[in-house]
Amino acid sequence: MAKAQAQSSNEILLFILVGASVILLMILMMFSGAGSAKQDSTEVVVQIVDVTPVQYQDTLTKAYRAMGRIESMSQAMIGFERSGRVAQMLVEDGQKVKRGEVIAKLDTKRIDAQLVELNAALNIAQAEARLASISVSRIAALVRSKLESPQRLDDAKEANNIAQARLTQIKAQLETLSLELEKSTIVAPYTADIITRLVDEGAVVNVGQPVFEIANNATLIARIALPPKIAATLTVGNTYDLRVDDALVQGELLTMGSQRNLRTRTIDTQFSVPNANKNGIVGDLIAVDLSVTQTQRGIWVPISVLANGVRGMWNVFVVGNEGQTRIENRAVEIIYSDGERAFVTGALADGELLVVAGTHRFVSGQNVTARVSDITPNKSQ
Repeated sequence: MAKAQAQSSNEILLFILVGASVILLMILMMFSGAGSAKQDSTEVVVQIVDVTPVQYQDTLTKAYRAMGRIESMSQAMIGFERSGRVAQMLVEDGQKVKRGEVIAKLDTKRIDAQLVELNAALNIAQAEARLASISVSRIAALVRSKLESPQRLDDAKEANNIAQARLTQIKAQLETLSLELEKSTIVAPYTADIITRLVDEGAVVNVGQPVFEIANNATLIARIALPPKIAATLTVGNTYDLRVDDALVQGELLTMGSQRNLRTRTIDTQFSVPNANKNGIVGDLIAVDLSVTQTQRGIWVPISVLANGVRGMWNVFVVGNEGQTRIENRAVEIIYSDGERAFVTGALADGELLVVAGTHRFVSGQNVTARVSDITPNKSQ
């Protein structure tokens, strides 16, 4: 009996605890709702956007850079004009030489001996010619005095002609040997640097065999291949921007090729490279920076205003008016980009207000306050 009373008491106590918990939960919910009801509603903030009017232009001016190499104004392989043994090599690799300076010689002992022989023969021929001339004069006087026959005078005259011809022949042989002597030396055809010495003393060389490679490095040129359409915009005699590493120089356009390269379909152009010793050496890469203008309708916009679109298109944001307005997006196509700005065309009308700053913070249809900015994205290059 006591056990049954104890069980009944426990059930009553459990029921009281459950009821108290439910009442407490209801009270907490009531206070929570009351607190929420007393909170003030948050005021909606309308963002300010910078805009600028869209202005189309009919031409696109874009930068064009072409690469080439620095070359010597004059460069050649030179050698002797006759064969023989090299007696002296008077310069070394890298040495500078002046125009007309002797830089190599062949052995000329055989020519020297022939010159001695011919000079002796010349002296004999000159004596014979003088004697023949005197004989003609004397015999002519005897013929006039009827003391000698005319036949003797004719013989004397022919003997004189033979002596004069022999004298002319020997002089011609001497001139030939003098020319061979000149061909036994190499002189610098212009002021230049010795790029390479190809033979050493004692070597036997043939006619025209290269002995030195020389280059006029005091005057350098830039040889740059350009597409024909780009080359057609240049003018021989005008100066253009050339860049060697970080150095910017003004180079004059010297020549422009009249034929395309069959392999590259380009035209070779040559620019002068001023201050050659400071702005590069032969073999350095060099670039020409050009501005190319073509007919193309569009507008310039900062790269930052572009957002990804669909099917290769891009989007920009515009607004309908200044002040309170709504943002809309427009699809555009990029025609050209210089890395900072893009030249675009698409669903934009002249005079529309383009959002030019903070576009990543907006979505199409958002209410904003528009103000005209000083940013002018349409400024041409």
